[in-house]
Amino acid sequence: MDEHVITTEWVPFAPDEIAYHDYVEGTYNTFSCTCGQPLTDRDAATRHAAESGRCMMCLGSGTISINPHASSGCDSCAGSGRSEPGTVMVQARVTASFVREVAALLPAEFGLCDVVTVLLDRLPPARDRGAEALLSVAAGLIRYLEVQGEVVLCSVPDYVPGDGAEQRHHDPRWIRVS
Repeated sequence: MDEHVITTEWVPFAPDEIAYHDYVEGTYNTFSCTCGQPLTDRDAATRHAAESGRCMMCLGSGTISINPHASSGCDSCAGSGRSEPGTVMVQARVTASFVREVAALLPAEFGLCDVVTVLLDRLPPARDRGAEALLSVAAGLIRYLEVQGEVVLCSVPDYVPGDGAEQRHHDPRWIRVS
């Protein structure tokens, strides 16, 4: 018998439709494992799944339930519940002070590559993060600055559609407005 079967249960008062961040955080879920380790939230359940060789998306169940009334097979592990060897979990908690620190180091006009360069020195060592995590943090940081009204998009990527036509993609650029 497998000693690490993680169960996710919806709490009785969970609404029919939930926000994505509530799903990611496990706001309306409780988590338990057959090994008896306390799993207080989604982060704890995800860490335990990773340590146990389980898929970090479905926590080893093979299915994902994004609301209390529906579930589907996990695309990440193809329903096996197992993680691939060498799977690394990256957690990045980005605070307002971290965003201000990184934003202060950016030039008046910058692109995604500039943000990534600054983040390389600010996040955990390379062995603890992946390229997807780094780009995700960079994109989130830029989006946060846009929402706060501190930067605006000043140029968009070039794209020339059509058969036989050359397609060019350039790094979008943002400028400070405050």
